[in-house]
Amino acid sequence: MDRQDIERIFDWDALIDESSYYEILGLLEIADGGAIRKAFHEFAVAFHPDAFPEADEETADALRRVFQRGAEAYRVLSHPDSRTEYDLALAKGQLRLEATLAPPPLARNSDIRSLDELCRSPGARRFAKRAEALISNGDLPGAKRELQMALREDGDNPDLVERLDAIDLALFAMGS
Repeated sequence: MDRQDIERIFDWDALIDESSYYEILGLLEIADGGAIRKAFHEFAVAFHPDAFPEADEETADALRRVFQRGAEAYRVLSHPDSRTEYDLALAKGQLRLEATLAPPPLARNSDIRSLDELCRSPGARRFAKRAEALISNGDLPGAKRELQMALREDGDNPDLVERLDAIDLALFAMGS
């Protein structure tokens, strides 16, 4: 972690309470679900606490605050009902919805398919089957690794990216 990374993290931390969910994820208010997922994935890559294991305690705390707000933005904007409610609140100057009003992301059709069914290549399917077994056993970090390998095998696969984001959110919520 270099000085520029640290400055960027603290700059975001200083502005996060003054930013709308759209600003946090770098979205226009007309963004569709795919754009929201992509923006959150890019946000998570840039600010996930696991990406900075060498961060000191103060920097790690700032990262957690920034990432938590980005995850909140994703949960609200990815659910049509809460997004509508948020847009109305935003028009009145309210930058956040109360946590109890921010539901988890709306399930998509891909959520009823198994991980290996989402994969296009045989190699990716092998990793996805291992990930499902690890999820069943409660090993989310292991499942995350297997899904990352499946994604490398499969290339651009938005459904796998969405599942990986969900695992990231679960790990973050558990404090892992």
